[in-house]
Amino acid sequence: VTKSVRSVGVLKRILSSGPTFQGLLCYCAGEAAWLAAQGFDDLVVAYPSVEPSEVRAVAAQIRAGRSITLMVDGVEQVKKLSLLAQSEQVTLPVSIDLDMSSDYPGIHFGVFRSPVTSLDAALALAGEIAIRPGLRLEGLMGYEGQIAGLMDDVPGQAVKNRILRYLKRKSIAEVNQRRSNTVSALKRAGHNLRFVNGGGTGSFESTRQ
Repeated sequence: VTKSVRSVGVLKRILSSGPTFQGLLCYCAGEAAWLAAQGFDDLVVAYPSVEPSEVRAVAAQIRAGRSITLMVDGVEQVKKLSLLAQSEQVTLPVSIDLDMSSDYPGIHFGVFRSPVTSLDAALALAGEIAIRPGLRLEGLMGYEGQIAGLMDDVPGQAVKNRILRYLKRKSIAEVNQRRSNTVSALKRAGHNLRFVNGGGTGSFESTRQ
């Protein structure tokens, strides 16, 4: 994840250390294009980006043979990327960002990451991508930030820690099922995904399920 590792030399060393590490998750389209120009490949941009100059830089790297996948979570982004792809005469790979928060009575457990909050919303956006020239759906991202990034073993906060661990257990079962169901529905609808992305440092075990 390049927003956490800000050194080209360190990134190269990690990727050369063995088959466990493959590709980069980038912060923005401009960064992904720059890293591709440094020789990196198989890059995914973690957040939606439709800045024309950055998308054009991505398109140039795609023409040079690099793999860069852009993130989308709305129809307007899809429309803009389609127009840019056509003007640049490339096919832009895109991934859908599926929201992975959990809602309980009086509690929104998670971040407001994406408006794509359901299987039906993901299918509708995938359908929009399919009819737009210059775009190809390659992936689905579902980042469960409330599990991967929320500490639940803080000294002096025993009660809060227990509550958070309880909410995490409930959320893990729910969001894993949401992601799995969405992947299956997309495949049934004819969308062949190259990758499914999820989790982070604090949720390796539960995401791998």
